Amino acid sequence: MDRYFPQKFRKIINDLKRRPVDAATDLGVDQEIIEDILNGRKYPDFELIKKAINVWPINYSDFFSIEDDTKNGFKIFKKEDSDKTAREMSRDGKPYYLYKDTVMSKLSPFRPEWIEELVTVNDSNPQSSVVKFNNGHFLHQFTYFIGPVNFYYVENEEKKAVEMNTGDSMYISPYVPHSFTTRKNKEKVNGLILALTYTDKVDNEVLNELKAIGQNLSKKFKINLDSNDPKKSLVENINYYLKISSIEKNYLEKDLNFTISKAVDEFLLNSIEKLSLLTKKLNINLRDILPPSSFDSVKIQYYKESKNWYLPNNNKKYFKIKKLADAPQLPTSKSIELTVLTNVETDYIFSIPCHQYIYNVGVTTCNIKTNKDLVRCEPGDSIYIKPNLDHTFYNESKLLILRIGGQISGENLYHLSMLDKDNYDRLLNDNIPWFDK
Repeated sequence: MDRYFPQKFRKIINDLKRRPVDAATDLGVDQEIIEDILNGRKYPDFELIKKAINVWPINYSDFFSIEDDTKNGFKIFKKEDSDKTAREMSRDGKPYYLYKDTVMSKLSPFRPEWIEELVTVNDSNPQSSVVKFNNGHFLHQFTYFIGPVNFYYVENEEKKAVEMNTGDSMYISPYVPHSFTTRKNKEKVNGLILALTYTDKVDNEVLNELKAIGQNLSKKFKINLDSNDPKKSLVENINYYLKISSIEKNYLEKDLNFTISKAVDEFLLNSIEKLSLLTKKLNINLRDILPPSSFDSVKIQYYKESKNWYLPNNNKKYFKIKKLADAPQLPTSKSIELTVLTNVETDYIFSIPCHQYIYNVGVTTCNIKTNKDLVRCEPGDSIYIKPNLDHTFYNESKLLILRIGGQISGENLYHLSMLDKDNYDRLLNDNIPWFDK
């Protein structure tokens, strides 16, 4: 049973303004049972949880936390364990891909796979009959290429093909149909990809809410985001907040003594004065009404064109960073290739406020040092590291790293940051009534 269950149960009855005696009455049990649950002396059987779901306006998920399957803040998946998960995927009855799992954690949004392309082509024709497109999928996908791989995708209903090589990378957004093959080469080797799929802000909890609201009502949330017409997107976003406040546009414009259209025009000309006055009238922050200014459904990043720099600096070259593919609509999703240039441990510490997926794409072992552990990450091994865990790398090697902000970013981060230290600590361990007797 979830070790946080007492706190979760306390939160439920606090939020519902139930004392233990009230909860006992609602659920038809002795108050002593409720007190034992709150004190961690016993856990309820499933029938009691089921009854609570029926009696109170709550869901099963309210009772349970995410399980932490890491040890000391990380989880490693060895190459030999990855090899055991190999499974061949066919298209039209013929072998198309060989899949292998890499590291996954119940704590993180990653669902990453090692994939070997089993179909060889002589050209880069996206209309080729041997190329089998999928239907696209819900997860975002970052892909790192190893060897001669053709990447196919559909954009604006047109099939396209791009020749990719080792170190090249790409990003595709949800539901973009795509495929991969190996290009014919003298070495007669199949190309490989690391297909790192993941959720961002639209995760299973968001999907659950949308499904519960219903398709007809849910689709009304959608704002027309058009990077070619930022004014239109901005006005639509402002209208969203007008609806929330039940304020008619004409009334607001009369109160402000200028039109929303004029405020947006001036903002786009680098003046925020009128837009700031507008947000004050709506009692919201300026950032709330600013939609993404650009977004990519597909982003190709060639290795030879990727920017690189050194850490800590050009005089102390412990690590070389090469920037890989990312997308502006996912500001906390960043991918890099990290080359470790030192064989000895240094004083440089990484503390990244993101979930991190790391795969050793090189030919030598990397030592990963945390506060408590020294982890040997060998070629083909992959590792997950929790956000904010201090760590460093040494022993010359090459790593692929994908960082995802998860749910503790953006608006959620700002809301958490509004809590003072004591209340933040209480948030994580709260098991006291909402009032004193």
